Amino acid sequence: MSSTSNLSLRREKYALGLGFIAVFFSHQTVNTLAIPYYQMTLGVDPFWLGLAMTIPVIVACSFGPWIGKMSDNHQGKLGRRRPFIYVFPWLSAIFYACIWLVPPAWDSTQQLIYFFIATQLFYLLATCWIVPLNCMAYEVTNDKHERTRVYGSITYFTKAASLFSQWLIPLAQLSVFGGLSIGIKYVGLGVAICLIALLAMVPATFVRTRAVEPCQQKMPTNKLNVFTNIRSAFKVRGLRLIMAIIFFQTLLGVYAASMDYYLIVYYMFDGDISQGAKWKGVLSTSYAVVAILGIWLITRCSILFGKVQTFRALFALACLGGLAKWFIFVPGAQLWLVLDAAMGSLVWLGVGVLGASMLADQIELDYRKNGIKREGIILSCKNWLVQIALALALVLSGLSLNIFGFDAGQGSTQDETSILCMRILLSIGTVISSLVGILLCNRYQQAERVATESRSYT
Repeated sequence: MSSTSNLSLRREKYALGLGFIAVFFSHQTVNTLAIPYYQMTLGVDPFWLGLAMTIPVIVACSFGPWIGKMSDNHQGKLGRRRPFIYVFPWLSAIFYACIWLVPPAWDSTQQLIYFFIATQLFYLLATCWIVPLNCMAYEVTNDKHERTRVYGSITYFTKAASLFSQWLIPLAQLSVFGGLSIGIKYVGLGVAICLIALLAMVPATFVRTRAVEPCQQKMPTNKLNVFTNIRSAFKVRGLRLIMAIIFFQTLLGVYAASMDYYLIVYYMFDGDISQGAKWKGVLSTSYAVVAILGIWLITRCSILFGKVQTFRALFALACLGGLAKWFIFVPGAQLWLVLDAAMGSLVWLGVGVLGASMLADQIELDYRKNGIKREGIILSCKNWLVQIALALALVLSGLSLNIFGFDAGQGSTQDETSILCMRILLSIGTVISSLVGILLCNRYQQAERVATESRSYT
């Protein structure tokens, strides 16, 4: 590759990285802000809030394959992806800001309904630009190792964003705002304009449009309906398995990890939300720092030892980290939260870097096997599965808290059984999610071996 091509690809990686910061804040910060504000501060029931965060995601992601198909087949001077990425981030940003304008004087039912409507509109409009942006990242290169580097570069940016995201609540609590109810409105508006709308447009401006290659399409996707495309693509066993790895790690991992915030606030700091938010920020910052330091290592290991072997090793480390959580999330051990990050962060980095790169490999295999360009549909299905997993994790988290007997109104006097159940779920749940990941990696490796042997005879 020439020096000019290297410089161009590097510029495109940076542009994509900035764009994926917008994706990160769209996906992550609604929940990050809603739990401490709507649930812990305004007192909305955790189960119903979980549903209100879940249903909009499921509805919005259900439209993802159609958005992907529209993006795959769009013809225009700006290319297939750019029109979506130029327009819809601004529309989604409007409703993101609206989420945090709920009047504190309303009763919890009115606040919950308001949150649900604003969140639904936000996610619907966000889907219309996130799916095309994911496709744009896939189209940057056809080289399988360069794909890992591209997603590694993107992850640098998203992990850097996560350094900041958990500090949004402490930022909104600053005295300059006169209280959280006012501060969260300004913080929400700032995130909407600066970190979603403006950053999302960067890739559309600096990433080139590439022609379809290297083989001619047998049939354009607009000749097949969405469901036919999905069924055809999922006949590739490796594609099904990498989707399963991403889905189950997201579902089980997030479900278990959802307990850490509550344990920090109500067990480690006796119900002090301010101190809990600060140390949750420390934990999240540590996760991001470890991930940033680990990107080069994971990228290098994937080239030397293979993506699957590297992924399996990360799951094994996370399994040990799950056992360590039992001894870390206890009163007086807050400095040990850094160790939790060291042992638990890299598996999520594997999902973001290795999982995305392996999925891109399978999309390329589907194209070469079936001759149909449908990365928009496949990537939107992946996004749909991830959001379904996140939504289910949120609902299960809220339901579990109610079953455990958690009551935010009790503050530091939470029932001991409730705290014990949270600790078990955080620790053992992490171990189970890691073991499931190792099992699926083994099956993926077997599927790859069979596919390679089959191609060698054709």
